[in-house]
Amino acid sequence: MRSASDFTFASNQKNSLIFSAMKSRPLFLLAGLFAGLTASLEAAAIAANDPLVRYVGRFDQSDTAGPRCTWSASTVSFTVSGGSASVKLKDGGKNHWQVVVNGQPTAVLALEAGEQTYAVASNLPVGKHTIELVKRTEANLGATQILGLEIDDSAKLLPTTARPHRIEVIGDSISCGYGNEAANKEEKFTPATENAWLAYGAVAARAVNADYVCIAWSGKKLWPDNSIVSLYDQVAPSASKAKWDFAQWTPDIVVINLGTNDFNAKENPEEAGWVDAYVKFIKRIQSNYPKATIYCTVGTMISEWPGARKPRSTILGYLNKVIEQTNVAGSPPVRLVDFGVQAQHHGIGAQWHPSVKTHSIMADKLVAAIKQDFAW
Repeated sequence: MRSASDFTFASNQKNSLIFSAMKSRPLFLLAGLFAGLTASLEAAAIAANDPLVRYVGRFDQSDTAGPRCTWSASTVSFTVSGGSASVKLKDGGKNHWQVVVNGQPTAVLALEAGEQTYAVASNLPVGKHTIELVKRTEANLGATQILGLEIDDSAKLLPTTARPHRIEVIGDSISCGYGNEAANKEEKFTPATENAWLAYGAVAARAVNADYVCIAWSGKKLWPDNSIVSLYDQVAPSASKAKWDFAQWTPDIVVINLGTNDFNAKENPEEAGWVDAYVKFIKRIQSNYPKATIYCTVGTMISEWPGARKPRSTILGYLNKVIEQTNVAGSPPVRLVDFGVQAQHHGIGAQWHPSVKTHSIMADKLVAAIKQDFAW
């Protein structure tokens, strides 16, 4: 049973969510939120490690109080038979989480520092309702710890079905959804405008009914320094030094979207070193996931400017050599997906990053490649 102080906080949280999310909520959820303000104090506590609570992504399970995550798009999902639900989270006060009910985005949780209880659904009719909590913000904003759930005493926690396919994306700020909800390119980054749920990888994964994991961090390169490669085997960077067990989750597809920061310098990276580093990274991925198809991609922020060094043509040339060296007969293929260059008329996100519209276009290109190669 939660305390009266917990209920007061949850009720205030519901008030703040109603008006910020009204346009996107189904009518039954809106009605439920208002009805939930006078809901009974009775609720059933669900432990964070309950086997019916499903986690997709890398979660550090070392703390018995509850799992912690830092990577973008880390997802907690559970299914209830109706009624209301809330979640107890511990955070440093910078992260934002997307609430998704029955596949539809409803509210955004702007987490406060410390342990807080947040209402995520109210007055759901009797039936099967899946609630997902998706981390919109990235690893450099710190960890969120899941401490438990509460549902109505009269409701039941039901199994949540896994999606039939799996996709992992490895990248930088683009893959994180950095500033994709910002009004224009002049805006500085804020956690509120980063939405990994609407980043191209997440959108594409939903389109092909795949579970999704994103290993990305703004500003990271492939080589020779400040590399995502150095963080790739970590469960929750910025929270712990624990190493990930790659046998826990094996994707069907791995998408690599690196190079934007490598080529965003005064000089293009040296060809032999960059190609060799990429080849070694792919072989490392293949050793962990021998059956996965790998897509090497080029992000939308790389153009031919400055013309003297033609970054886009150069990275495409490098990637052709990478693919040639890593494709081995009898193994799943390594292929190229070119996302093209973002267009002004599709909007530009914070500090020249792709907008939500551009992410949607990128997702369409990735989905087209997947459907060409798989019978999904």
